[in-house]
Amino acid sequence: MMKYTLLKSAGLVLAAGIVAGCATAPTQEMSDARQAVQAARDAGAAAHTPDAMKNAEKELSQAEQELSGRNYKNARNDAVAAKQAAIGARNMALAISEAKDAITEADKLGALTPATYNELAKAEAASAAGNEQEAVRAAQQAKQLARDDIQHLHENQQRSAVENQAWLDKTKPLLDEAQQAAPRLSSLQQEALRRAQEAYQQGEGQKAYNLADFVATQARALPPVVPVPAVPPKPEIVQAKIQQYQVLKGDTLWRIAAKDSVYRNPLWWPLIYRSNYAQIHDPDNLNVGQTLTIELNPDDASVNASVKFAKRREGTPDVVKKMDEEYLRAAEGK
Repeated sequence: MMKYTLLKSAGLVLAAGIVAGCATAPTQEMSDARQAVQAARDAGAAAHTPDAMKNAEKELSQAEQELSGRNYKNARNDAVAAKQAAIGARNMALAISEAKDAITEADKLGALTPATYNELAKAEAASAAGNEQEAVRAAQQAKQLARDDIQHLHENQQRSAVENQAWLDKTKPLLDEAQQAAPRLSSLQQEALRRAQEAYQQGEGQKAYNLADFVATQARALPPVVPVPAVPPKPEIVQAKIQQYQVLKGDTLWRIAAKDSVYRNPLWWPLIYRSNYAQIHDPDNLNVGQTLTIELNPDDASVNASVKFAKRREGTPDVVKKMDEEYLRAAEGK
């Protein structure tokens, strides 16, 4: 009988110990849960993974309530669940935050592609659904795609710079060629040359090349320059001092002055312009069929003024027009 009593007492003591063990407050679990939730907050989970953050905070709140009611078993389970939820929220928040930073950088550079942004949307959707693995994977992929976008942008910029320099290298000799013929170019061609030089100075390779190529091609089509002696000989005096000349198709004052029957010197063309300014509105454009009066034996002063004017006549249309008017006024005052 005494033996049975001792065994029974021992059993009661053991059962009391077990109950006491189960009733112990989950101090460590609660501490771990609180630290995990705070770590998730610090990682920006409230902004980047709000649903996961709310779930972790809900689990922790339940654990706190159970702990206050001394329901230690439920408190322990809720604390463990809160910790796991907080760790997942933190992992997703960190991955999504890094992806957003990379995407922001790519967007500022103008390199962001739709595929990269779509991958971030997948990560956020997976986070909202509580799929930690998919959210982290998609966020990491979005981050890598953003970096690839930036790399592709840099490669394209480098390639464009090389191509632009190649255009500039091809433009320089064309500009030199066109510049040599500048005095004989029309006002339209001179304007194109000015724009080509401006584009070249600003580093606009292809634009500069297109303009320079146009002007150089036009310059090659000009008639060959008649060499002008250091002291131009007087034209051979013919019997008639005045000659009537009818403009033919393709004629210019330059070409008419260069004819053997006129002055044999293209730089004397202003003499024809001076004698016919009333019917020549633009020295660079003649009307086919109009009759010009040509003085075949001009004086030396008129010839020198003509040559000087012809050599310096260049610039924009407005500048050239003003120079023409000044030349005519000076000629009339002689």
